[in-house]
Amino acid sequence: MPPLKVLHTADLHLGTHFPSLGSYAATRSQDFIETFTRIVECALEKQVDLICIAGDLFDSPRPAPTLFGLVKAQLERLIAAHIPVALIPGTHDNMMASDNVYRDSFFQKTILFSAPILQEPKHLHLNGNDVYLYGMSYHPDISIDYLNNLKRRDTPGIHIGLLHGSIKGSPDWKIYTKDFPLSIEDLFSLGLDYCALGHYHNRVVYQHQDAIRASYPGTPEGKRFRESGPRYVHLLEFNNHQVMLTPIPIQTKILIQETIDLFTLSSDSSLTKEILRFGGEKILARVTLKGVTEDILDCAKIQADCAPYFAYLEIVDETSVVDSQWIKRLETENSIRGFFVRKMKARIESLQTEKEQQIYREAFKEILNEFQKRQTV
Repeated sequence: MPPLKVLHTADLHLGTHFPSLGSYAATRSQDFIETFTRIVECALEKQVDLICIAGDLFDSPRPAPTLFGLVKAQLERLIAAHIPVALIPGTHDNMMASDNVYRDSFFQKTILFSAPILQEPKHLHLNGNDVYLYGMSYHPDISIDYLNNLKRRDTPGIHIGLLHGSIKGSPDWKIYTKDFPLSIEDLFSLGLDYCALGHYHNRVVYQHQDAIRASYPGTPEGKRFRESGPRYVHLLEFNNHQVMLTPIPIQTKILIQETIDLFTLSSDSSLTKEILRFGGEKILARVTLKGVTEDILDCAKIQADCAPYFAYLEIVDETSVVDSQWIKRLETENSIRGFFVRKMKARIESLQTEKEQQIYREAFKEILNEFQKRQTV
């Protein structure tokens, strides 16, 4: 019997808005659409037998009509190539709204699990294989008890589940009750050959008894800077109930986060060179500057010099001048400037929270910047 080939993706979040990216926001939304197109082309190129979208295809239950039109056109390419599209609503594009996008008649052409409680799995005959698909639509009021409806039925074939929820125990993912939390034991108790997971935005593969049984592919295009580096879809091959998983890089742009300690640098020109090390036309970078500096950084100039070498660049200035030799000299001055510096330092040290201290440090920097400018006039 030939192997069954399945492409698994999730958390595409099409229609996401990016107000924090300023003028790049519209382009970033387009990056997500381009990545979705790349996923469809990957499915066609690899000649998969099935594609599974494990929730949050859209970032909201009501995507813009133009966006929905683009998505339908791409899904039609798969349907025309006789590749079934199995999908479930997630937390962002959930079924609770009466005008939810998945109520559109177009989705009758797909295998949509729109109910939170599965009655019977969907049976398909794909490439000589009997395949049974299990899925449930996300709903915040559904309890873990309904997971039992996804348990493997006693029929021969390949049994695949789609589930949008949170596996307990992730160190970098704060799990809430509304996230449909379940344990890894709950997941393996379903007895499925594989469970296509969605909701967690970074890639994780779960094995049971030395066999791959579930995975999160993560977001195929990073939504936030903490979703950095290469992003993937998972290509699966099922052969005699054994699953081989191949991660395929799919992203249009790459997010990176970097920190530079100014203690290691000798000048502004060195800082510019260090930032440019991370550059590239497909790179969106957030560079955080730390350490004690003798001078107030001209971040606007550094940004202007470096930004053309990135798709998008954000510089976060977390440097401090409070402990610099310059400030220590100002403190000793018998002047209004010296009086101000002494009072401001004392005030910052007296504040109870890091947030308050940060606000005062930023204000202090602004005034020190004016001192520095007047000093050079």
